[in-house]
Amino acid sequence: MRQFLSGRRSVYSVLAMFTLSACSSFSNPLSNETVVAPECPNIVIVKDTAELTAFRPGAGRDLTDVVLDARIDGFDGECETDLESDKSGTVNVDLQMIFEATRGPANETRTGEFSFFVAIANREGAILAKKVFDTEFEFEGNRNRIGGIEELAQEIPLRPGELGEDFDIFIGFQLDPEQLNYNRAKSAR
Repeated sequence: MRQFLSGRRSVYSVLAMFTLSACSSFSNPLSNETVVAPECPNIVIVKDTAELTAFRPGAGRDLTDVVLDARIDGFDGECETDLESDKSGTVNVDLQMIFEATRGPANETRTGEFSFFVAIANREGAILAKKVFDTEFEFEGNRNRIGGIEELAQEIPLRPGELGEDFDIFIGFQLDPEQLNYNRAKSAR
């Protein structure tokens, strides 16, 4: 059985904007020819799950009831493919997800938390693995907005003939049905 979404995870308190650095081409010094490295998996921020609005418990859903607003600002990363002689192997993806969080008027603790997911799918769209991660943070001092980077490493096993480009990596907030409906209604406006 293939194992997905393994590796390390760490958090950084920095706000920045990055793009995915795909594998590139290089020159073979022995033959002086250009060799194209295998492509990385496609990284997709799932639109309906790219933002999170958390309300305090109860029926209120106006601006004064917001505990936390968060969004995924982007990602950065790189991958490396390691193939065996039978053309099986692994693609290792180092992914940095960039988040921004804003403390809402109903946040009385100066802390925040959210869950996000990373899922791996094949080109047919079938989800092969999904893992949910939890993050907690503090709005220090008088800060009401913070940014952060979550660093994850995934190792995707490759069967003979598969490459990194045969997979998609989906990222987003792990939302409950009410939060997902709120996002969809907000984007329909």
